[in-house]
Amino acid sequence: MKPVSPVRSASVLIIVVLSPALLRAAGCAGPPALESEIRGKPGASSFVRLGQWFESHHNYECAAQSYRSALKINPSSAPTLELLGNALYSLGDLKSADDSLQQSIKLSPAVASAHTKRARILEQLQRSEEAKSEWQAALKLAPTSVEALDGMSRHLIAEGDNREAIALLRAARPTPSSEVLTLDLAQAYGKSGMLEEAETILKKMVAARPSSFPLTSALITVIVNKRFLKEAAALAGKYAAAHPQNFEAQRLYLRVLITAQDNVQALPLAQRLLHSYPNDDYLLYANGWLELQAGSFSEARRHLEESVSLNPNFSSAHFHLGVVLAKLNQPQEAKQQFEQVLALGNQQPEAHFELAKVLKTLGETQEAEHQLALFQEAKDAESQKNLIDSITSKAEQELAKGNAQNAAALYREALQTNPNDALLNYKLSVALDQAGDTAGERAALEKSVQIDPDMAIAQNQLGYLDSHDGDPTAAEEHFRQAVRAAPTFTDAWINLAATLGMESKFSEAEAAVANALKLEPENAQGLQLKEDLAASRAQQK
Repeated sequence: MKPVSPVRSASVLIIVVLSPALLRAAGCAGPPALESEIRGKPGASSFVRLGQWFESHHNYECAAQSYRSALKINPSSAPTLELLGNALYSLGDLKSADDSLQQSIKLSPAVASAHTKRARILEQLQRSEEAKSEWQAALKLAPTSVEALDGMSRHLIAEGDNREAIALLRAARPTPSSEVLTLDLAQAYGKSGMLEEAETILKKMVAARPSSFPLTSALITVIVNKRFLKEAAALAGKYAAAHPQNFEAQRLYLRVLITAQDNVQALPLAQRLLHSYPNDDYLLYANGWLELQAGSFSEARRHLEESVSLNPNFSSAHFHLGVVLAKLNQPQEAKQQFEQVLALGNQQPEAHFELAKVLKTLGETQEAEHQLALFQEAKDAESQKNLIDSITSKAEQELAKGNAQNAAALYREALQTNPNDALLNYKLSVALDQAGDTAGERAALEKSVQIDPDMAIAQNQLGYLDSHDGDPTAAEEHFRQAVRAAPTFTDAWINLAATLGMESKFSEAEAAVANALKLEPENAQGLQLKEDLAASRAQQK
């Protein structure tokens, strides 16, 4: 049967539907030269250039229309599909943007930019495992891409895998031109409790780029976390003085002064900033807080009420407004504020304590006792969390230094406080793996999946251990559980395929490796395994 060519009819359709006159009528008037070109002989490249012109003028709706027109002429253009995905993303249509980028990647899987764009969209759609696969694909194609390194490291940090983020970013060796990667590395260090390391790299970068507010702000945050509040205030003050028109710098300086409880310096700054920005909810809160400390309750109430009016979700403003109202002998109104703090999800122990006080004043003794019990529970939980965070932070530092035995001892100490934490048990298994304690590693992994059977990474590692011990049946079950829990876990699909191949289940093995290559078409292990399976099947015939 002779194939039918759609080119001529598609060109006619474009002229009729998207002539320059109709584009103008739709509010999509482009530059006259391009309109004339499209009027004379419309081609896909003309519509692409028109779309890019619209994008450069932030008219993403018209850009999307133009790219769609180009795709009617050339529907198999991966670059145009990527451009359409980008325009749809800018319009906020994440689902359609993802569909367009998926098509682009299917047509041309070796373009890193399409993977990074899709990864960013998947993160926003909260499809975390798929996003991770796209970041990984982008990094394989472009190992030095700042955007891909930034995306992957942020993903790892969000997962709590700070050690992997640190390893990734250290290998990238951030330079002054890659400010974003330095900020990522500092964040990973900070979340691992490695504040000295975070301070060192930030000081080096700030010396190279002293006018950078993001770098200076990050350095100040680290110094505050180290509780060197005077040093932090001095640095924030110096930057604010050098950049008097930078509002964020002034506000940061105020925040540090309040944290340092330097009310003498903070009060005039807060008043001056509020005079210039009277509708800023934080500045209203800061003035109210300072007035509360000075005993000026009426003024504090006014500013705090204005703050929560502008930002009803500002729990700290509600809390301190409640304190002020209690000071002004208005317990019913104070009760409402403390209840709002808790309703917003802020379970700070002090909210329960202050609520208990006003409930007692109102004669609600039974509820007051209940709030006091909740206060004690919250204090105990806070202490426990702080203890575990401190211990695990030290463990991550030891593991980063190669001291696996010390790290394992610290993880075990943390687990004495909270033995039913699946992630902690998994982290212990990683340390024991590095220490060469396979039996201990297995026990920790089994405990992890007993608590959370859907912890795919632990199931995958148990499958690896079973395979290494010559038990492919048990390995297969763990790998199957891993891919059930995380369908985009490429390594688990490859491990499952390899195990099924060992069991001569070639059809299932080929299906599993096909799933892996669908996720990562250029995965070297997957491609090699596909060849090996084909060869093994041929030998069986």
